Amino acid sequence: MTDDVVSSQRLLPDPETCRTRYLGPTLDFSECLVNNPLVCKYAVKFGKSFFCRHPDRRSFEKPGAS
Repeated sequence: MTDDVVSSQRLLPDPETCRTRYLGPTLDFSECLVNNPLVCKYAVKFGKSFFCRHPDRRSFEKPGAS
């Protein structure tokens, strides 16, 4: 089984309420851009920021953010 098969079976968050911004290959993290990240099970607080650890977070990142 490939990651593509597993990925296609997961439901993605609603893009109207869930956005991320990729921080680049050096960090390989995505910043959480939602208004209330505390309600998301994939949001992880680090200092004053929140990061997304959803396995498919690159699929719903903010357009133009890379």
